[in-house]
Amino acid sequence: MAAVSKYLTAKNSSIAGGVLLVLYILKQRRRGKSSGKKGGSELELRNDDKAAKKDRAAVDYVFFLRISKIIRIMVPRWFCKETGYLVLIAAMLVARTYCDVWMIQNGTMIERGYTYYKMGNLDNRIANADQLLTQDVERFCNSVVDLYSNLSKPLLDIGLYIFKLTSAIGAQGPASMMAYLLVSGLFLTRLRRPIGKMTVTEQRYEGEYRYVNSRLITNSEEIAFYNGNMREKQTIHSTFKKLVDHLHKFIFFRFSMGFVDSLIAKYIATVVGYLVVSRPFLNLADPRHMNSSQPELLEDYYQSGRMLLRMSQALGRIVLAGREMTRLSGFTMRITELMKVLKELNSGKYERTMVSHQDKESEAVERVPLVPGGGQIINVDHIIKFEHTPLATPNGDILIKDLTFEVRSGTNVLVCGPNGCGKSSLFRVLGELWPLFGGQLTKPERGKLFYVPQRPYMTLGTLRDQVIYPDTYEEQKRKGISDQVLKEYLDNVQLGHILDREGTWDTVQDWMDVLSGGEKQRMAMARLFYHKPQFAILDECTSAVSVDVEDFIYSHCRTVGISLFTVSHRKSLWKHHEYYLHMDGRGNYDFKPITEETIEFGS
Repeated sequence: MAAVSKYLTAKNSSIAGGVLLVLYILKQRRRGKSSGKKGGSELELRNDDKAAKKDRAAVDYVFFLRISKIIRIMVPRWFCKETGYLVLIAAMLVARTYCDVWMIQNGTMIERGYTYYKMGNLDNRIANADQLLTQDVERFCNSVVDLYSNLSKPLLDIGLYIFKLTSAIGAQGPASMMAYLLVSGLFLTRLRRPIGKMTVTEQRYEGEYRYVNSRLITNSEEIAFYNGNMREKQTIHSTFKKLVDHLHKFIFFRFSMGFVDSLIAKYIATVVGYLVVSRPFLNLADPRHMNSSQPELLEDYYQSGRMLLRMSQALGRIVLAGREMTRLSGFTMRITELMKVLKELNSGKYERTMVSHQDKESEAVERVPLVPGGGQIINVDHIIKFEHTPLATPNGDILIKDLTFEVRSGTNVLVCGPNGCGKSSLFRVLGELWPLFGGQLTKPERGKLFYVPQRPYMTLGTLRDQVIYPDTYEEQKRKGISDQVLKEYLDNVQLGHILDREGTWDTVQDWMDVLSGGEKQRMAMARLFYHKPQFAILDECTSAVSVDVEDFIYSHCRTVGISLFTVSHRKSLWKHHEYYLHMDGRGNYDFKPITEETIEFGS
């Protein structure tokens, strides 16, 4: 989409429209010539039809002659107000096109990065980012629009009425009203102070409630197997109760503030306005009214009173707009925090609450300084090399203090060790999902490493999309890979029957449900054969595959030149690897070649 939007400009759109118009005119002229070649006798026999065609309205040469005459009347000269209107409309249309292109480009920028993953996994300053991105941003925009409409006209009214009233009753009246506005505004701002904090809390509770529901939908089958419906019901009810209780307090507080706002901003402001405007008329010694008649006094009083009443109403609307401004402050704080975090994430800076599991005795031990992004990544083909790299989680837990080993293409490595020892952390660092805290990592570019998880992801789309993901059909054709080759990939993992069953590569299904666990793992291996990376990370990705199919898959990877990092507890896979990397979970590791004397871990 971003590639298409690059050419979607106002200039290109105008050129395309002009070309289409010229082609259409030429087509109409050819039709006219072909009809003129008919015999004269046929035309004589159809005089009535000829007259009807002559009067028929059509987009042809005659039409353009007629419309040009009318346009000369509508726009008589080059330099006139009608021409100015046309230029203004054209400029606005061009601006609209550029705005559309800008929106398309900004809407597709998220496809270039892993910002959402970083926000949720590497940085914990923002919880429930989906709530902030979807709901809070929209409410912030609506609040800004409402605030502008509620402030622009009252401010204009106040300026005009101050000018009129100053010339009519002097500056004392408007000055008194402005003083009342200042005092009442400060008082109400003090009372409204909790609204901003309550707004932030409301959005956080809404995000938590939405997260609990989406989590239930995602894991509904597992929950049903565990009969965990009552426990999940309690979780949802407790989260919902927390939100409802807060909303009750918030709504009651806003109701109370609305009562006070109306009292101060409307009724008392009106009383103050009438009091201010009546003072010159109650003073018999005022020089302004000494020579005025009774009707003139009444006219002046009503005129000044109505203007001052309108001014007090405008002041009241501004005071009430302060209520929305206080609520806007809560959204502003959330949006500002989002912008700050996004900027720092894109620059490689992460902040996460560091959790230390060390006791008092270990506090005296020298700790390794952890600086996210403090390591150096060098992109070199056909080699993966860790040099004095600390393996640590974004939470600050050091798994291995100093990791050093080297693997070149053609060498398969088996990664083993207990749960929590750092196997997945190693792969996240390789995939550049986690920051490098120090040392130096030499590896191929990101696209030349391929990760195959234990639970492969099946995308929405056709059967072909499952094999070529994340490529598109156009990218497949650019690579010169035919559907017949894709069929061979499926046959290699014994999934050819799926294509025979569905009948075509363009069949769309819910593949997460249609395919079994073993079929999804084999589909992920077919996807690996399609991409042919230099290195592949296999994370228990054949646990649901039979041993004979597994042997063929590993042998085929060696045949096509894919070097493997394999996490598995199967002893049957040791024969397919040359080295093993064993982590004991206590910060130690062994990287040794596999020989006949090697003790195999697993079952």
